[in-house]
Amino acid sequence: MRAMPMLRGPKALLRGASRRPALVGMMSCALALGAALGPAEGAAFAAPSTPAPGTAPASDEAKTDEEKAAEEKAAEAPQADAPKKELDTSVESAKAIYFSGDIAFTRSDLGGVSDNTGFDRTVANGLLYGLSTGVRLRDVRFGVRWRVYDTTESTLWTFALAAGYALPLRPVSPIFSAHVGYVFDQHIEEGLYRRSLPPGAILPPNIDMRGLLVGVDVNASYWVTQFLRLGVFIGADLMFLHRDQATLPRSIVAVPPEFENNPLYTGTGSSIGLNINAGLRGAFDIAFK
Repeated sequence: MRAMPMLRGPKALLRGASRRPALVGMMSCALALGAALGPAEGAAFAAPSTPAPGTAPASDEAKTDEEKAAEEKAAEAPQADAPKKELDTSVESAKAIYFSGDIAFTRSDLGGVSDNTGFDRTVANGLLYGLSTGVRLRDVRFGVRWRVYDTTESTLWTFALAAGYALPLRPVSPIFSAHVGYVFDQHIEEGLYRRSLPPGAILPPNIDMRGLLVGVDVNASYWVTQFLRLGVFIGADLMFLHRDQATLPRSIVAVPPEFENNPLYTGTGSSIGLNINAGLRGAFDIAFK
């Protein structure tokens, strides 16, 4: 017959339990806490919940926004670090209307190259002053020029068309200009033909001269601001002049025959004159598109 297991009595159970006091204490605390919290809370305490697959904690969502911002910033960084477009070093605008003024010393010789005027002499020193205006397209310019050559023996006016080109150098730009136009006298002094005046002349004759003017000049132009320039210039003009026949002036005494036959009163004259100029030039621009 199969032997029946022996049942342990209360003393035997207590003896076994006394060997594991810590385990019994922990089990007793867990059972008591579960009874106090109830079934749902106890189950939550016993087994911590885990997030469902495919969902992220709140901290992960915040972290994702920060990562997106960092990615956007990183995408913009290459554009900021890209090589910048090279700046235009020229100080002037591409298109402008310019105005300039000249004041200079001039040595004007009405017969400097060839002389058939009938004057006693043809050269004098004085001042040049003038104004110019026109259009500048970057380094090229076109305009008109008015000048007065005011010397001790004559006063000449000129109106001319001018064109120029500036070398793209800074801050001093060399500018080369040429002009062609019309020259005429405002006044011719007696000092140029004094020996041609008969004795006792009441009024000096009216001498008229006019002709073609062709000239060049070089200007060293310093850029003071984006629209203002100051500098010095030198230049030269050729004048192809024509003199009208003058009327023999009246005299309080009889006019000797040699004066009546003077070339100044018997026919016209011509010459090729030369002006040498050196002075200051100021200019400013008004930009337009």
